[in-house]
Amino acid sequence: MRRTRAVAMTALAVTSAMVLAACSSSDTGQQGAPTTTNSPTTNGGAAASGGAGQGSGAQGSGAQGSGAPSSGAGGGGDLGACGTPHGAWNPPAGTADNVNVSMNEGMTSWNSNTSHANSVYNSYPLYLTQAIGSYYDGDLKYVNNDSFLTCKVESMDPVTVTYTINKDAKWSDGAPITAYDMWLEWAALSGRFNTGEAQYDDDGNLVKTSAIAFDAASPGMAAIEEMPTISEDGQSMTVKYGTFYVDWQLNNPWGGALPSHVVAAKALGATDPAAGSKQLVETMQAFYENSDFKANKDDVKVATPKGANAKAAEVKKIADFWNTGFDFDQLPSDKSLYLSSGAYQLTDFKKDSYLTFKVNPNYTWGPKPQFQQITYQIIGDPMAAVQALQNGEVDVINPQATADVLTAAQALEGQGVKVLTGDGATYEHVDFAENNGGPFDPKTYGGDKEKAAKVRLAFMKTVPRQDIVDKLIKPLNPEATTRDSFNLVPGSPGYDKMIAENGSAEYKNVDIEGAKKLLAEAGVKSPKVRFMYAANNPRRAQEYKLIADSASQAGFQMVDGVNAQWSSLLPNTKVYDAALFGWQSNSTGVSSIPPNYLTDGQNNYYGYSNKDVDAALKKLNGTPLSTEEQQALILSVEQNLWKDGFGTVLFQFPEVLSYNSTNVEGIKGLTLVPSYFWNFWEWTKPGS
Repeated sequence: MRRTRAVAMTALAVTSAMVLAACSSSDTGQQGAPTTTNSPTTNGGAAASGGAGQGSGAQGSGAQGSGAPSSGAGGGGDLGACGTPHGAWNPPAGTADNVNVSMNEGMTSWNSNTSHANSVYNSYPLYLTQAIGSYYDGDLKYVNNDSFLTCKVESMDPVTVTYTINKDAKWSDGAPITAYDMWLEWAALSGRFNTGEAQYDDDGNLVKTSAIAFDAASPGMAAIEEMPTISEDGQSMTVKYGTFYVDWQLNNPWGGALPSHVVAAKALGATDPAAGSKQLVETMQAFYENSDFKANKDDVKVATPKGANAKAAEVKKIADFWNTGFDFDQLPSDKSLYLSSGAYQLTDFKKDSYLTFKVNPNYTWGPKPQFQQITYQIIGDPMAAVQALQNGEVDVINPQATADVLTAAQALEGQGVKVLTGDGATYEHVDFAENNGGPFDPKTYGGDKEKAAKVRLAFMKTVPRQDIVDKLIKPLNPEATTRDSFNLVPGSPGYDKMIAENGSAEYKNVDIEGAKKLLAEAGVKSPKVRFMYAANNPRRAQEYKLIADSASQAGFQMVDGVNAQWSSLLPNTKVYDAALFGWQSNSTGVSSIPPNYLTDGQNNYYGYSNKDVDAALKKLNGTPLSTEEQQALILSVEQNLWKDGFGTVLFQFPEVLSYNSTNVEGIKGLTLVPSYFWNFWEWTKPGS
């Protein structure tokens, strides 16, 4: 989950890629896995998902349905091959020295495309430092930065697209940015080179195995079944889809691409950047050509080496370094691990304190910012962020929204502080683990699926959804309501029909007696529920207390699972039975739904499996459909999710974005990742 979302032009916009949100204002934390899904957010415990928005320039992924294309033709509409071309950029009006922003967590990796690093707190810094191929503007229009990347449709049957990188574009070490970088992105995310699955320990850390296992997955990249071809000059890559992919226009292979020459140096010992990138691709091609391909559980044709594949050991080194070689939580001594291809360069990073970004002096292939430096303060406590704004220590804050935060921020308006409020991109939800031997797992009851489902449904009847909204959200937004759909945002087209027919009405209000009856029918007494949620998150703590107080009345034994590492622990259901967090979107496509609910889907950590859901989601992703047909499939998915007791949804996150207008103007929120960073080049210093 690339582990938050706006009311869209179509109901399907809500189904975009997702990112995990954890404890900041936008409540994003994790984007889900790289390019395919959802992830939690750092501001309030949300995640971001990748899926369709992988090529947006902002790494990561999950959105509320803001202006997504309504057709099934890969995003549909007039997106072209990768968005509406922007054309030439105007230079900034003068320069300004420094702007201070705050977020509640620092980054953990320069590669946000891995499932373990798919979070917004990685996406935001990368958006500042990596070349933008395409992005969403303030009206949620998908825009192509054609100064860096151009895209040409070669054929529509099958869909064939050529992506070309500006020949003058360079990484900050001087090495050229080439199609080899995009090729590695495809290879890592397609799953085709994996001979096994990524494995994790009980703390959510990757465990090395004997298999080749890129810790990433993208239905979009997997749909490109043939190896992409690279032009003779190394600047263009052509991809051909083997199967229809609904969001092909949002699926460009630049999003999150890493410097292939660095991976080649670290994994293969290459010393020359250009030769190293070529060596890496040729090594992987040789492995690919000497492999058989069989469909895995996700219907992705993955490699099985023919006998002793001479390149297998080298490809494993490539995958292993790609997975963790770019992970860090303070400034590495090795500068090659944090190269820039965009407007800013990372120049300093003190763990749990701050990051400093300075303008990239050689950057000419995209929008140039006025501010020569951005200082990114890490402030976990929401009220401490407001205090820092009051003291002039930061200029922009987007902490977790609470009534106290709103009141305190509004009290600073006399100092020139402007406060922007509204629904954010994240939605809050609770998911149940069905694969851990806990109270919601059929294995606990000898494989009795019906008994386990009754326990899950009983718990759902105790969740005080309306009470949570009344006590925690309405003080910020008097018009707030519960969110009653897993995939559509309140107010979006189709939402009213969805919630009238999806089965959510059964869980609108607390029903303690109904919960007791279900537990009695199941013959289960006092089930113990380990309930995980983010630390340093006052609202989450209040939500847990309300849920625990209610659930205990029906006989559930609640175990407080507050955890500072909740985001990285989501794949490890051994440590929890229910998880409370948010999803944030980074795209307006329709392909971000499947990774959440498919059997073994990238964001489906919980062992949930339903053959009817799998069939509907595969048809949604891989078949040209009308909007009405898509909506019908999504409805059928939701009906099963509520019937099966997958979990429950709570509310759309409110947002409080505040900035000191005497120091910076041009701050505008966005209901997708990268949130208010989306237009950093439009930020200006008043009077400059």
